[in-house]
Amino acid sequence: MKPLRSSLIAAVALVLAPGDSAPAFLQNWELDYERMADTGQAVFDRVAPAAVKENYEVLTGQEMAGLFTTLQAALSGESLDSLAANAPQVRQTLARLRADPATQDYADWLEARMDYVDMAAEVERAIPAPKPALPPHPTAPQPTLIPHPTAPQPPLIPHPKEPQPTLIPHPKEPQPPLVPHPKEPAARPAPAPRPAPAATDVAQARNRYVENKQVWLRKLANRPAPARAAALLPDLKRAFQAEGVPAALVWQAEAESTFNPSARSPAGAVGLYQFMPATAQQFGLSLKPQDERLDAIKNARAAAKYLKLLHRRFGDWPLALAAYNCGQGRVSGVLNKTGGRTFDDIHDKLPAETRMYVPKIAALVQLRESADIERL
Repeated sequence: MKPLRSSLIAAVALVLAPGDSAPAFLQNWELDYERMADTGQAVFDRVAPAAVKENYEVLTGQEMAGLFTTLQAALSGESLDSLAANAPQVRQTLARLRADPATQDYADWLEARMDYVDMAAEVERAIPAPKPALPPHPTAPQPTLIPHPTAPQPPLIPHPKEPQPTLIPHPKEPQPPLVPHPKEPAARPAPAPRPAPAATDVAQARNRYVENKQVWLRKLANRPAPARAAALLPDLKRAFQAEGVPAALVWQAEAESTFNPSARSPAGAVGLYQFMPATAQQFGLSLKPQDERLDAIKNARAAAKYLKLLHRRFGDWPLALAAYNCGQGRVSGVLNKTGGRTFDDIHDKLPAETRMYVPKIAALVQLRESADIERL
């Protein structure tokens, strides 16, 4: 029996012949799942070995759309478990996107978010959930005992007593004095078993783990900067500085797009700093006749303007970055509801992606620029 359909079919990535390409189908900033599935199936049928065809299948467009919808819901939700549960399928999808030359821009978007899925799976192993207590075994009903009727007994006749011999007391021998036995120390009671951690304690510990900059520094320490970054950095830094934003924050692009100026999300965000159409227009980017989100420098200038506005509103860079990721309305609402003033005050009320997005960028800025976003 074939395994469940694989969205990325790692095997395709291994056997895709050089030079194979899919027809261009990327338009209107959205991924055409049906045409992507058809293209993948055609390539799979043409070049996959028989053994691979026997064990793998390509996702249909509907299945692929469902997977992306599930992933985006998990990123915007608060549950790390939901992200961890989708890790195998997301990794497979990334491989499938990499296998098709027409979907590299989507692959770069997904690769930047694969870190969050991997981190959610890592924390699930590092801080496992407590095992639920076993419910008590139901007691089987006991049969009702019915007393057995007692048969009538004959009257007892007293037995004649025999004469008893006269007892002569034996002379007592002197007894040695009693020596008290030394008391043994009382055994210490066994320590009571520690109670299992509550579910809320586990959730808090997991949140702290994924938000820990040191954890992200360890994860990213051996990762080289994206190859495209070197050529773009000088112009990007000038664009940020022109808006009064610290130049070190240009590394936000690594977390957004892996420095691909044409990176695209299935939801329609485009560019180095991933602007949705409405936000792009708000910060001066035209969508027609040409999409200026694809211009790396114009995209960076818009991102710097947006970050500057957010910093002015929230007062520090961690909160500004959180608002960039999940929306300033979401951050403002949580601050007002909780009375919090910092990212650390409200972290557990923010989406799963946002809780990891901020420390990931903090780690990237430290690794790439030896800077601390708290002191910029």
